Amino acid sequence: MTAKRTLLIGLFIALASCIPVWNYVFHQSFSVLPLGWMAICLNYMSTFFHELGHTITAWYYGFATLPMFDFEHGGGMAWSFGGQNYFILFCVWAGLGYSIYSLGEYKWLQYTLAGLLVFNLLTFWNEDLYRSVIDFMGPGAEPLIASFFLFRAIFDLAPRGNTERYLNAIFGFGFIFRAFIDGIGLLGNEEHRYIYYSQKGQHGFGDFDKIADRLDFDFSTIVGFWMFEMAACLVFPFILMHMLRNYIEE
Repeated sequence: MTAKRTLLIGLFIALASCIPVWNYVFHQSFSVLPLGWMAICLNYMSTFFHELGHTITAWYYGFATLPMFDFEHGGGMAWSFGGQNYFILFCVWAGLGYSIYSLGEYKWLQYTLAGLLVFNLLTFWNEDLYRSVIDFMGPGAEPLIASFFLFRAIFDLAPRGNTERYLNAIFGFGFIFRAFIDGIGLLGNEEHRYIYYSQKGQHGFGDFDKIADRLDFDFSTIVGFWMFEMAACLVFPFILMHMLRNYIEE
């Protein structure tokens, strides 16, 4: 199965899956048939990685946290047990430091881990900053995971064959398209913006609302940055595809 064929099929299915998402965001209507079941699957998968993004970032800052679905209000939650634990934080520093020391032959990975260590040391002491990073890395994880899936689809890194490769392409495109529709709705549709603001039966509980309130940032600027991240994560695997085209069956 060639990369181009895989990507085209994945693109088509992802676009079809996002039609009900568009209807929900801009018309507040959702029909299960004929495409709604695909949108529901896409939504639950993106929710899983959204909460996983919160969870991993919370552990990164020393919070024992577990991800879970929220079946009462929809979406999910990342539940932290207690406050910031300096033992966990020390283990994170030690793990990053040891990895940097032992991965000298992989310079790009070494530099990435060094950047993560420095960023943690610069921000772990400021509650407003680290809580905002934890909040952003829920929605921020979705395009990152999508980019990883597209990378796997392009370079045929799915060990279980063509079905898994197709799924990587579908979810890779689908996560980004779904998030992009959500971002457009947050910026341009007042009803969708209100639904986001009043989620979980509260006011201002959404990740971007909490960041805007905590850091006194403009809500639209935060959403715009998120959409810029989506664009970068969508383009990056195709830049690699062009640079390494000799290694791909096109």
